[in-house]
Amino acid sequence: MVPLWWAEQASQALRTPQAMLLVWLIHLAWEARSPTFRLPNSRLRDRGVSRGIKLRALRKLEKAGLVQVAWKKGKSPTVTLLYL
Repeated sequence: MVPLWWAEQASQALRTPQAMLLVWLIHLAWEARSPTFRLPNSRLRDRGVSRGIKLRALRKLEKAGLVQVAWKKGKSPTVTLLYL
């Protein structure tokens, strides 16, 4: 387990907001008690991750076979972590 405040500060110090997204994905799966969950922009924005960064990172993770994303226009994507 990693404290979210620590991960947030580390990603800011390293200037890698995509790293915060990775930690946040694992946190949301834990919080939902499921590998599948919604990923709204607002909760990420509060942690320094923009909508564009979220979209690029999710596409890269999809391409790598680490997540599956259900994209719906105008709605938060539903993410499934494939390692769980």
